[in-house]
Amino acid sequence: MKRILLLAITSCTFLTINAQEPLSEYDLNKPIGWAMVDGSITGGEGGEEVVVTTEDEFDAAINKKNPQTSERDVPMIIYLKGDIEFTKMHTLHVKNKTLLGLPGSRIFSKDRTKKNSGILKFSSGSGANSENIILRNVTIEGAGAYDVDGDDALLFQGVPRVWVDHCDLRDGVDSTFDCNHESDYISVTWTRMRYLKDPLAGGSGGASDHRFCCTWGSSDKATESVGKLNTTFANCWWDEGVMERAPRVRFGKVHVVNCYYTNVGNNYSIGYGYLCNIYAEKCWFADGVTPIKDYTDAKHGYADYNLQMVDCHNIADKKQNVGNIEYFSPSDYYEYNGFDKELVPTIVGNEQTGAGANLMVEVGKGVTGYANGVAPTGITKTTGSSTCILSTAYYTPSGNRLNKPQKGLNIIKQEMGDGSTHTTKIMVI
Repeated sequence: MKRILLLAITSCTFLTINAQEPLSEYDLNKPIGWAMVDGSITGGEGGEEVVVTTEDEFDAAINKKNPQTSERDVPMIIYLKGDIEFTKMHTLHVKNKTLLGLPGSRIFSKDRTKKNSGILKFSSGSGANSENIILRNVTIEGAGAYDVDGDDALLFQGVPRVWVDHCDLRDGVDSTFDCNHESDYISVTWTRMRYLKDPLAGGSGGASDHRFCCTWGSSDKATESVGKLNTTFANCWWDEGVMERAPRVRFGKVHVVNCYYTNVGNNYSIGYGYLCNIYAEKCWFADGVTPIKDYTDAKHGYADYNLQMVDCHNIADKKQNVGNIEYFSPSDYYEYNGFDKELVPTIVGNEQTGAGANLMVEVGKGVTGYANGVAPTGITKTTGSSTCILSTAYYTPSGNRLNKPQKGLNIIKQEMGDGSTHTTKIMVI
């Protein structure tokens, strides 16, 4: 018979996550890569917090003006709650904002018309600029791909300092997620992109299947973006239905690391275009996925590019270029730790703790763990009171949930009647 030895019991301990505590061995719970080069990204940290449940409430909150400057730069954390239907593209000129999706929340549009098909556009121009924007645990769902030269589900246009983390971006009408016009210092982490709706043919643009996901750089002639669009894609998942542009890149130094490609039957995944400088490493391209395609245009003088594919599954290592641009090495700009490519399907592709909008977000606390009850590894303790026990769950020290205690050290998490979480350690011998 197993004997249970209580090693440590405090009066009551809560399971909480400090702002910079890792969620797991692989998820650092903070921006990595380009968003932190030559500066930092803070979003709405330290600012007003508001919960929005409608399109009008969202519009009023994110566009709140600074009474001293009349600019929309007031630091603000906006919690998205429930299903919020957008009836038009919201073009925003805002700074210092964090959008946090509460579990189960979604911003969506049903409109496939050219005029109203977009959802969120952070933009700069005419003296009104966007900057320092964070989106975490946000689900954005378009009406479905339709080539009518419409708008994107999510677009950053001329925006420096962007972090998109643990989001679920899907079914954009034109594209699902684009960056262009001098946007820079961008990190996209643990984000899942896919198409769940059938594409609509017959649009004015001509493509019968326009499930084209992520375009970095609007055209070869948009040379204002030379030296910009520098982006890190880490631990992202391009999933079903993504036919092209995962991503398609012009101009920027773009690092794609530990990303997961299950878009089987696609036309291509990574498109390398004019003046791009791509370093893709330790990614997993599933069987039936086409990894890369050349989108340079030598005929019209847009031939220069750099491409490096390093230690990826289902594609040989490559180091190729046209022109004399120096090859990009991410480690020259920032520190990072990629993991073995063989782990990508189980880590990034984990529905509970991998890429996607699977975080627990609480009003006033922000990100506090994973939404499905999987305990994070960053456990901290504070004392408090408790009442009756509502539920009990068991975890390994690394955070994996158990059906019952196992031999060795176990973590017990108890939800209490007063809303607190009581965490203790037990040793089963």
